[in-house]
Amino acid sequence: MEDNPMVKPVLNSAPLVVMTTLTVVALLYLVAIIAIAWPPALSVWTALAVLAIPAGLVTWRWSLRIQKRRLWMQFANRQWEYLTRLKGEHETTTEVTVLDFQELQPTGVWATIRWEKFGYVQPAWIEPCSFSIWPQTVLLIRPDPTQIQVGAPWPATYHLRSQACLAIAPVLS
Repeated sequence: MEDNPMVKPVLNSAPLVVMTTLTVVALLYLVAIIAIAWPPALSVWTALAVLAIPAGLVTWRWSLRIQKRRLWMQFANRQWEYLTRLKGEHETTTEVTVLDFQELQPTGVWATIRWEKFGYVQPAWIEPCSFSIWPQTVLLIRPDPTQIQVGAPWPATYHLRSQACLAIAPVLS
């Protein structure tokens, strides 16, 4: 299964933090032994060489996670710049956040959306767009004037047509 590209990658995890802590404590212990008992025995140098392997692995895992987070932030910034530019080019637009999917179908998806300007949460039918929509995606849309009217009640289910979807961006909070 493909990961949701709209969700910010987690930087740390419990196993990685535990492994980092154990490795750092062991390295500090060996450095202290080397400093106290100079010149150290061959076994201390061997232990230090053996400990260099997990230290290298931990460093490699942290660098991969940091790079993945940095690339995601670049992607998110590009998406938001595009969304902001399109918002300025179109007269009437609004942002909705896709909170969750209830049911996927070939002709669309039943989802729960939140209107960002109003904070209103409601079910919606979203037709397939020209881009992939994931949970935790902010959509820039043109609201349908036949469904949303000033002074009229909100529709029970909002029907989001594919041509009304202009851009997407990940939720940054």
